[in-house]
Amino acid sequence: MSESRKTPEINAGLVDAAIRRHVDHRANLLIPEASVRYSLGALGRGFGEYRADFVMVTRAGYATELEVKVSLGDWRKDLSKPKWVGMPGWITRFVYVVPEQLGIPSWVPEHAGVWHVKPARVFHSSTRPDGYEIVLARAPHVLGREKVPAAVIGTWHKNLYYRYWDQRMTLEQRIPRSVREGVA
Repeated sequence: MSESRKTPEINAGLVDAAIRRHVDHRANLLIPEASVRYSLGALGRGFGEYRADFVMVTRAGYATELEVKVSLGDWRKDLSKPKWVGMPGWITRFVYVVPEQLGIPSWVPEHAGVWHVKPARVFHSSTRPDGYEIVLARAPHVLGREKVPAAVIGTWHKNLYYRYWDQRMTLEQRIPRSVREGVA
């Protein structure tokens, strides 16, 4: 197989970019690195927390967790995470977003949906792939019917706000002071 015909290696950044292009932002709220708090059980053992790669919230207020995996080992390891013990009721669907070549292994929970990411021609001026698209490989089961509490969405917005300003200030520090402040 010639070098130009090889399937490109799909990394987490490319999967993230494919998700951002795939989700309709007019109809859904897409929260990256969302903090998800869950109950540790009815025995009053408290709460746990994990970070979801993305949570997509529909206009109607229902949430789908999108988990990015780029290798079979990382994917299998995900099954031992605490989220499977006490995922909150307002996560109504769960989807793995993975490179197409990973397929759907038999150990992936039946309720989990799978979206495959594959190379695609975004700009049709050549025959080589120049982007990535998401294809539904398996639809997720509905896990619950609760809507995301407004307080949770408010916390996510606040976290995004602070993350934005932290990143902006960090980037501004890289600009020489003379340029940043207009000092001659």
